[in-house]
Amino acid sequence: MVPTLIGEIGGSSSRWAYLAHDGGETVLPLKGERMPGFNPVSGDAQAFSEAIKGYFKYHCPAAFHAERLYIYGAGCGAPDRQARMHTVLAPLFAKAAVHVESDLLGAAVGLCRGTPGLVLILGTGMNAGYSDGRALLRPMPSLGYLLGDEGSGADIGRTLLQDAFYRRMPQDVVHLLFGPDGPSLEAVIADIHRSAGASRSLAAYTGLLLPHRDHPYVGALVASRFHALAELLKTFFTVEQRSEVYATGSVAWGFKDWLSEVLLDHGMTLRSVERDPLPGLVLHHRTNARSEL
Repeated sequence: MVPTLIGEIGGSSSRWAYLAHDGGETVLPLKGERMPGFNPVSGDAQAFSEAIKGYFKYHCPAAFHAERLYIYGAGCGAPDRQARMHTVLAPLFAKAAVHVESDLLGAAVGLCRGTPGLVLILGTGMNAGYSDGRALLRPMPSLGYLLGDEGSGADIGRTLLQDAFYRRMPQDVVHLLFGPDGPSLEAVIADIHRSAGASRSLAAYTGLLLPHRDHPYVGALVASRFHALAELLKTFFTVEQRSEVYATGSVAWGFKDWLSEVLLDHGMTLRSVERDPLPGLVLHHRTNARSEL
């Protein structure tokens, strides 16, 4: 097959697969490692480009000879943002024909595999659309972490911090998450308001909840944000469109039991949850390799 590189790029991290001409496959990052993500809306293009170049140079230099590059990226739902992602990555893979699509389309292709269903991304941010097996319908606006992203890592992290500083969080949870002195307001303000990756910083606090899933406060907090998400989905998608849900992303994966329960409360069945859609995307491009020539 034509040497092909597939990138599934979120706001906080990215995952890649290189398909060699002999059918060999290299999936990155390696276990226990992380490759940075990038959102063309607000990301640091130079830092992302340099990090990706360095990682491939060390772990998979053959990828620089890819003849096709398929990118499915967060924030790439509009042509101008697709163009920025293209501008960032095209110089690194000079031999490749570069195709940039949204992460939502990548999720639809990788998870649904031609089956109709509501596609849901829950990671640092949130996005949703309906795939009829051929086209992707996106009636819900993507407002980003400042105005929306209900149920995402940034949304849950923001609510968690509000609870901590507004004294709504049980004291034992404060100790579990932040230690006996609680969170430092100055440190949090510096981390969130003055960082280039505020959404990633907020989402990082959501990660603190995973080891304490059994605490009633944690369950109530996460479920409340999933209920807000479900109500939003009911506003933009018909009963038929939202009846079966296919989800991906770190939050969907980490809290899949609660997500399934909350969606069911709202008449939706969570058919599948994947940490990321890359395996399905690899299968798709392998299957369609001849037609892409």
